[in-house]
Amino acid sequence: MCAVVFEDVSRTSTPSAPTDEALAARAARGDAAAFEALVRRHAGPLLAYCRRLLGDPIEAEDRVQDALIRAYRALDRFDASRRFAPWLFRIAHNGCVDALRARRAWAPLDEEAAPAPAAPLAPEQSPAIAQAVADLPARHRAVLHLKYTLGLDAAEIAARLDTTPGNVRVVLHRAIKLLRERLS
Repeated sequence: MCAVVFEDVSRTSTPSAPTDEALAARAARGDAAAFEALVRRHAGPLLAYCRRLLGDPIEAEDRVQDALIRAYRALDRFDASRRFAPWLFRIAHNGCVDALRARRAWAPLDEEAAPAPAAPLAPEQSPAIAQAVADLPARHRAVLHLKYTLGLDAAEIAARLDTTPGNVRVVLHRAIKLLRERLS
């Protein structure tokens, strides 16, 4: 297994670089360098996604590490006819949701004693906007992050979250509506 390096790389491969699916097939056959290339390609975007969902950079790093380990162990079950990135993001997403559930299970009964963690601030956000986003449900935060931070369209978001583009548009609409209500 290779060490995870959290660097921001393009989510598209260059014409001469192998596709994610080709790298996954090679990694499934035991090519450690192929898996390392997948990690370099996807660790940065995965980390940003998990940070947005969880609001805790340390826990986000743990979820990314866990997702990469799970993906590595499940490479033999990866369907090469499908895209690799949505599969990997689904593994990370499920890990984040599990972490949020566990966090809620251990939350004290007095909600005021344990405020929700704030999402990391983007440079262009004010603290009020950041807090309003952090207070949204995880699915809403995920869609907002994928749309406005990573610049993905509804079809790309749907592929990463294993849903339909129509559902993505509904969740996005509801998230924006909730933000407007909370900020007004």
